[in-house]
Amino acid sequence: MAGERVQTERQPKGCELLHSMKSICQAKKPEVQVELRSVEGKERGPTIVEEAGKQGASLLVMGQRKRSTTWRLIMMWAGNKVGGGTVDYCVQNAACMALAVRRKSRRGGGYLITTKRHKDFWLLA
Repeated sequence: MAGERVQTERQPKGCELLHSMKSICQAKKPEVQVELRSVEGKERGPTIVEEAGKQGASLLVMGQRKRSTTWRLIMMWAGNKVGGGTVDYCVQNAACMALAVRRKSRRGGGYLITTKRHKDFWLLA
């Protein structure tokens, strides 16, 4: 509980959002156990994968966003690797089933789901 209190002090809006999402999940599917964890590490991807393994997670779901073309061009110009990132690392390296979910577009609707075997599978929901 102390770790949760420290995290709430640092990012109160993020914690509120996570707790409300947890409440929604528990209301819709009370038989599914939902846990929230906050850990610190040098690199996000390996830290998330390691913690999921420690907790014995059976499913890891992560939100993903598409970076703007301008951001990608700036990163390429600066010599940084574009693509990959934390979510892709977790999907490829997690011992459990891992899903990356991204909204397809605001106008078109639906979601793009990425797993180890499928990249950007369109789910119309």
